[in-house]
Amino acid sequence: MDINQLRYFISVAQTLNFSEAARRNGLTQPSISHHIGELEKQLGTRLFVRDKRSVTLTDTGRAFLPNAIEIVELAHSSEQKLKKMETGKNGHLNIAAITSSTPMLARCLRAFADAYPDISVNISYTNGRHSSVTINEERFDVHFSMRELVPGSESFSIMLLEVDRLCLALPADHPLCAEFREHGIDFSKLKGERFIAFSETDGPMIYKQTMAVCKARGYTPNIFLQQECAEAVALSVGAGSGIALLSGNLKTVCFSDNVELFPIEGDDARREYVMAWHKNALNPAVQLFTQTVVPMFQAE
Repeated sequence: MDINQLRYFISVAQTLNFSEAARRNGLTQPSISHHIGELEKQLGTRLFVRDKRSVTLTDTGRAFLPNAIEIVELAHSSEQKLKKMETGKNGHLNIAAITSSTPMLARCLRAFADAYPDISVNISYTNGRHSSVTINEERFDVHFSMRELVPGSESFSIMLLEVDRLCLALPADHPLCAEFREHGIDFSKLKGERFIAFSETDGPMIYKQTMAVCKARGYTPNIFLQQECAEAVALSVGAGSGIALLSGNLKTVCFSDNVELFPIEGDDARREYVMAWHKNALNPAVQLFTQTVVPMFQAE
């Protein structure tokens, strides 16, 4: 079993057409069929059911497809890492980011692109549940995250980017907007309001902070709905489904004119955004990136 066989299998699985898969890979249809046949022999099982009219995946083929994709992606990632070590300024950078860090990330990307236009940058967005996992994965070179999601390890360099805070998010036409705008937030006025919360499973840190902030102010949220990401929470609030607590940065990220944010005072509502990277990173593009963007925030 080799990488090309897996690529051909993925192509056929995605198109369910041997001729189309052959065209995409610059091969003949008999050649693709031969490679798939060899792969099936090596695995000892059929991956496709074929007749004159259709091609379908077997149950084994469907189960094997995610593994094949993962292996091919890993091989590609490994190849890219080797190339990056040799190419330097013509390299590649993988960045993992949480949604609310987007304004800071956008500034960094613009400055880096101006300085090193030939370095390609791939961006993967992660939610709270996955951020603490992906930050330890070597396939990511730089992380834009919350301070509490970065492991307390000496292997990471950490740069504070911005201090934001949780905000009370109300639909823009909510009757309390005018009052809170003039006199500030009164949590006692929120009793009975339907509350849109982050999923405790998908966003455990923001969920925990939200509940702590509410409790400290004598407010018990009437949780009507839980969403797995910030965008979904903001959209639900904008649609009038309820109220929520959101990071202030999300106002510019989610592009919702139907949501008004009211910053919550107090240290418990602070949200510290950081950039983290492995101190012993082998990718030379990491050093170029940090040398470009770190001074931007040290000067502030």
